[in-house]
Amino acid sequence: MASEPRPAIDLIHLGTYTQGDQALERELLSMFLPSAQGYIDTMKDSQDDGADRWWTAVHSLKGVAQGVGAWEVAVLAEAAESHRDSAPPVRHDDAGALQAALERVRCFVANLT
Repeated sequence: MASEPRPAIDLIHLGTYTQGDQALERELLSMFLPSAQGYIDTMKDSQDDGADRWWTAVHSLKGVAQGVGAWEVAVLAEAAESHRDSAPPVRHDDAGALQAALERVRCFVANLT
C-alpha cells in the first residue's frame, strides 16, 4: 500500500513557530520562496566554477527549508551538500531537483487559503 505523499510544507512544524497564526505563516512562506530561489540561482550560476559558493548556497537553502518545514527541499539540499567536489553535471542535477521541489512548494503555498 502506497503512503500519502508528504505536503510540500509541514504546517504543523511551521505552526510551532507561528502559534497557528496563518497570516504569519503566509508571510514567512512568502519570504522563503524568493530566498530559496536565490540560493538555487546561486547554485546554478556557480556549478561550473565555485564549489565553495555552490556549497554555501545549498547549505543555506537547507537551513531555510528546515525552518519552514519544506522537508523535501531540505532533504535534497542535505544530499546535495555531499556533492561539493563533484563534477558540474552532478551539481547541475542537484540544482534541477531542488528547483522542481521548490516549484511544488510554490504550488502548495499558492493553494493555501
